[in-house]
Amino acid sequence: MFGLGSLEILVILALALVVLGPRRLPEVARQIGRFYGQIRRTTNELKNTLDRELREEERSIRRVVAADRRQELETLRQTREEAARERLKDAPDTPVVEPSEAIPEEDHEPEEDS
Repeated sequence: MFGLGSLEILVILALALVVLGPRRLPEVARQIGRFYGQIRRTTNELKNTLDRELREEERSIRRVVAADRRQELETLRQTREEAARERLKDAPDTPVVEPSEAIPEEDHEPEEDS
């Protein structure tokens, strides 16, 4: 607690007993305990609030990034489609060759080695 060892705490308690006296020491200890508890509650509430705000901000950023990615993909698709249309427009007379027509199959026997 506060980086104090047990010996230091005993010295502080003995000093408090001498300064405050046996009658006031329990009352002061209760006040210190309440104050410490209130500080812990306040810091926990602050931490929870900050965590919640950070999570909300992260979600918002993720949504924006996802929307940007979708927009970029759509732009790429449109560009690809426009480029394909331009290629077709530039070469309308080029015949479309089916893969089966591109390489004629020859019916011949494999050559035998003599």
